[in-house]
Amino acid sequence: MPRKDTRFLDEQGKVLMLGNEALVRGCLEAGVSYVSQYPGTPTSDIGEYFHQVLRENPEFKEYLVHHWAVNEAVATSACAGAAWTGCRSLNPMKHVGLNVASDALSVIALNGPNPGGMVVSIGSDPGSLGSHQEQNERFYAWMLHLPTIEPHTPQECKDWIKIAFDLSEKYDLVFDFRMSTRSAHSRGFVELEPLKKGKGKGEFIRNIPKFNSLPPHAINNHIRLYERIEKLRAAIPELGLNKIISGDNKIGIITSGMPFGYTMEALEQLGLNDVPVLKLGMIYPLNYKEITNFIQNLEKVIIIEELEPFLELKIAEIAQNQRINVEIIGEKFFPKYNEFSTGLVATCLAKIFNKTPKDQMIKAIDYFNSYKEIIPSRFPTFCTGCPERATLYSILKATNSLENTVICGDIGCYVMSFFPPQECSDLIICMSGGISAAIGMSTKTEQQIIALIGDSTFFHTGMPPLAEAVGYNSNVLLIIFENSWTAMTGHQDDVLRFLINKGFSIEKICKAIGVPWLRVEDSYNPKKLTRTIEEALKIKGLKVIIIKRECALQAHRWRMNQVKELEVKGEKIKEEVYQIYNCQMCYECARILSCPAIRRTVINERETMQIDEDRCIKCGVCFKICPNAAIHKSIFNALEKEVPFREI
Repeated sequence: MPRKDTRFLDEQGKVLMLGNEALVRGCLEAGVSYVSQYPGTPTSDIGEYFHQVLRENPEFKEYLVHHWAVNEAVATSACAGAAWTGCRSLNPMKHVGLNVASDALSVIALNGPNPGGMVVSIGSDPGSLGSHQEQNERFYAWMLHLPTIEPHTPQECKDWIKIAFDLSEKYDLVFDFRMSTRSAHSRGFVELEPLKKGKGKGEFIRNIPKFNSLPPHAINNHIRLYERIEKLRAAIPELGLNKIISGDNKIGIITSGMPFGYTMEALEQLGLNDVPVLKLGMIYPLNYKEITNFIQNLEKVIIIEELEPFLELKIAEIAQNQRINVEIIGEKFFPKYNEFSTGLVATCLAKIFNKTPKDQMIKAIDYFNSYKEIIPSRFPTFCTGCPERATLYSILKATNSLENTVICGDIGCYVMSFFPPQECSDLIICMSGGISAAIGMSTKTEQQIIALIGDSTFFHTGMPPLAEAVGYNSNVLLIIFENSWTAMTGHQDDVLRFLINKGFSIEKICKAIGVPWLRVEDSYNPKKLTRTIEEALKIKGLKVIIIKRECALQAHRWRMNQVKELEVKGEKIKEEVYQIYNCQMCYECARILSCPAIRRTVINERETMQIDEDRCIKCGVCFKICPNAAIHKSIFNALEKEVPFREI
């Protein structure tokens, strides 16, 4: 039996935690009682930890609720609803999720979360480490008036999320607790404090002017929002979120979050120990006096921040308004893209201070860069046996390698389809952007248009564009991957799983919306699927093919668990093994199907393809598509019990 993780239970002590773990611990110490989110890196594991807490400690269910929402807009409104009953609610999401949530959040911020408190925890992603783009979501703080706290260490993640909730309640403001991929997944020691039980039940008290932001209340709430922001601005110096590392140098630095760590390491490397540094814990709003006091006696101020200038613009504005003659340096020396590192910050600071980096640092950077020449680039790829990989194979075969065909991709595991060797995605916008783009494109080109979407994305935002495609009978083939899981973010037991367990059916939704041509196929039967795609592309108007096959990772895990249970009982299992003989090196399996369990090797001085039995999950697709019948299937214990993949 696995050991219980007491880090979320202990009332005191020092423990090692990731940033996201520390954030969850802070919420438990703050009395948070409602959490809602749509999974997305780097915030998915926040929900995982809440579920772990609830699973291991059922007593928390008396007051703590976590929901996997169908999308970010639903999650944000749900959190507002909980806060308006007097509870504390947390709304985690990745940076691009804020685009989806912003419609609701723009009004919720006007209304304010009182009588409860509400914090949105945004996971930024400089460098696009787990996202399709590195959008600088900080500018939403200005537009929506979201006070924004940005922690650096796991200890700050725990301590400051509690401060965020206290301030949210005190000033009736929705707070943005800004994490990043690095701060979310960096590890450090955290001092624990007592847990606080959240509200089990609250009560909504009717207040039409506050909760109905339409004229004339919208204007009044806007005025009230500015008043609340200014009260918070005045209180910032007393909060202890911002701190100064003193120094006598006439060039100072202002930074926040993870760049603060890079900055301090870089200054150490360069031997610049006299540079004053203002570390901002709250990056919006800024306290004018605090900034003025720091910059007024300096000749230059360096702003170190990732992505487009956010702090730089506001600090330059403050200097201008206060008539302080100081040079503000930022984007002129620091890139506005990708994530930073100690080496990058040190290199930029060396230019500004006219310093030569230490030999040790130059050697370390050169040593790191030298491996780019040695280690080959490896593209992300689909798992062995992935039904989406098999679907791409059928698309490529049905369209003669995409001849006169446009593939409108989408967000999910299938984003990897644009990588070699398939290169089976021509555009990717956002969740459900593929079918939406296909609708417009179909009116302006004679090319064949295929749009892709997954089942989780279909529930997220996919049904409205499908309804439009039905309404206009758009000449598009939509392929829906129904793999039964929100797979790319970690197979969360989310609302999709709940709906599936209730018998929810994408096929029935498509029929109810009025899809005129609908087929349900299995990509593990690639030749039949290829013929169905060919048939669909000959028909004008909207066509939908649902690929019904469970995510290979989950299907294989389930199957192997079933096999082990039977073997423990002493039962023999029917086994299938696939092997390659007399390979003609046509590369059908390696370059078109591109299965990672198949590799090129040399046996008896003859080049051949070979199946890695440790990686093969026995899906059988390669056996069915080999044009030279070089892949053979052997059956052992043919008369014994068969354990197939489960049906969905």
